[in-house]
Amino acid sequence: MAPKLKHNWHLTRSEAAGLLRKLADTLEHESDDLGEYGISLAELVKFKIKVDLGLDDALEVKFTGKGLKVCEADSPCGSGVVCESYSKLKKRMQVYFKAMRESAAKAELPSREIVSVFLSDSETMMTYRGYGDEFYPAYAELCLRLRTAFDEENLAETTAVVAEMAQSRKTCHARYK
Repeated sequence: MAPKLKHNWHLTRSEAAGLLRKLADTLEHESDDLGEYGISLAELVKFKIKVDLGLDDALEVKFTGKGLKVCEADSPCGSGVVCESYSKLKKRMQVYFKAMRESAAKAELPSREIVSVFLSDSETMMTYRGYGDEFYPAYAELCLRLRTAFDEENLAETTAVVAEMAQSRKTCHARYK
């Protein structure tokens, strides 16, 4: 589900060496800008470079970056704030969503902590680009409805919203998994 950033270049040996030097300097000086190559390392969790050595002076250089990251605060990554991976966030959300569904199945309201953490994680999730952005507005509306129904202790509406969230999740995951 993690979006990938892919670049393929056909470079001379000199140009490929320049790219690798620039990347090394960027890493050494804790910079994130490889703008002339269309890459910003600040948003990536990991990357790899593959260089196919040709028989002549032309080399194929493949860059693959993975897993956009988001900080837990309004500060950009690299500011000392710990960033959380998308997969870790989604695993936690899965646990809390399951607990909400189990409560709904028992005709009970979930605990305040479960709903609070789930909604907070949902807000964070919607800041990740490339993970179903087109679904975020509708999901944000579902989150607002869940918060309202839960705050009003409306079991029927809370149960209905949780069921709609399950369907929304299924639709989004079918597209992105």
